[in-house]
Amino acid sequence: MMPTHTSNITNKTTTAFAGVLLLFAGCSGQKTDPQAQALLDGASQAYENADYSRATLLLDSLQKQFPAEISLQKESMALRPKVIEKATLLQISTNDSLMAFDKVEADKLKPRLKWVKTPRMLEGYWVAAKGHNPSFMSTTAIQGRVSEIGEFYIVSSAKPALNHTRIYLSDGTSSAATPDVPYDGESNYRIDGGEIITFSPAQSDTIGQFALAHAGHPLTLSFEGKSTRTIKLPAIQVDALADTYAYARAVRRARELAVERQRLEATLQVARDQIARTSGDTAPETKGDE
Repeated sequence: MMPTHTSNITNKTTTAFAGVLLLFAGCSGQKTDPQAQALLDGASQAYENADYSRATLLLDSLQKQFPAEISLQKESMALRPKVIEKATLLQISTNDSLMAFDKVEADKLKPRLKWVKTPRMLEGYWVAAKGHNPSFMSTTAIQGRVSEIGEFYIVSSAKPALNHTRIYLSDGTSSAATPDVPYDGESNYRIDGGEIITFSPAQSDTIGQFALAHAGHPLTLSFEGKSTRTIKLPAIQVDALADTYAYARAVRRARELAVERQRLEATLQVARDQIARTSGDTAPETKGDE
């Protein structure tokens, strides 16, 4: 009978051991993918090294390539808002530095400008104070202006009328031009034997950039359309265009950066809310007072 009893124990032990092997085999099937783990480890290291772009790239790769790695995906979900938080704080710092620069630039340029508004005008505008000609509309010239909301635009005046539709600036080797603005009685209109074109901010931008790049130097100004007239644009008028353009650009960028800061602040808040939630998920439960 003893052999039989020993045999039964042996059989039971063998069966139990086999069960353990199966259990371990089952567990080994759940092992994390080494490549997936490497992506998470790389993202964590990049985060520690303040390389937030790389951290984001690696987390994106982990999410797309290994969606079945639930444990690693959960860890990545906890890491991602931390990456976003630090990256956003860095962006806010850069944004604030640029805003400060543009404010200094606008404050420096504004004293060079003159506000123009008469009782008959619906809206006023800024022009360069130096070289300002109150009788501009009775001459053949161009004028850079900045609107009340900080947009740079150009007005061209030709008297007597030339039927011009666009203007060119040239330094002899390179040039910039506005697009054509055909006569329409509004943007391009006739008055007192002359003609006036008000170019939109988008239509004026290339001229403003060109003037700013050539500040301090005379240029050639051409009025083109059915006929062409070319005049010399003295350095003082080039500087007038450059100052108004630079002022408007600083004002516009500061406004855009202010909007961008609001967006970044919202992103930061979302990231911090998510960090708080994921921290709550991983924190041990606490019982209330019994």
